[in-house]
Amino acid sequence: MSEVAKDAYQGLKSKLFGRYPVVEAEVLSVESEPEEPLRQQLLAKQLDKAGAGDDAELLAAAQTVLNKAADHAPEAAVAVGFQLNRVTAGGDVEISNIDLQGTGGVSVADVAAGGDFKLSGVRSRLRSRPHPTQAR
Repeated sequence: MSEVAKDAYQGLKSKLFGRYPVVEAEVLSVESEPEEPLRQQLLAKQLDKAGAGDDAELLAAAQTVLNKAADHAPEAAVAVGFQLNRVTAGGDVEISNIDLQGTGGVSVADVAAGGDFKLSGVRSRLRSRPHPTQAR
């Protein structure tokens, strides 16, 4: 990950821990095992209980991290795909220009927007797989 993306992520964590200290343990837990769905679900639940989904500044900081990561390491976004779960926003939600290659996908579940919800510009391309070698 680039220094720019790391700095943006540290800024997000500082904002998150400053406003919602109750989620710090869950964030660190997800960082230690980012692919573990149960840890992700517990963090999402704690963020929801703390009311973080209504925090426009926090959501903007999270979007900045995603943008910086995509700008400086697009392969990271491709490997993970895009997942948006259990989000409540007081206004419009707009997600655009998602470019997936080979893995991942787009998953949106349990999202409530006080305004419009717009998902656009999603491209998904399959990677070509090498043909298996023939047995001799």
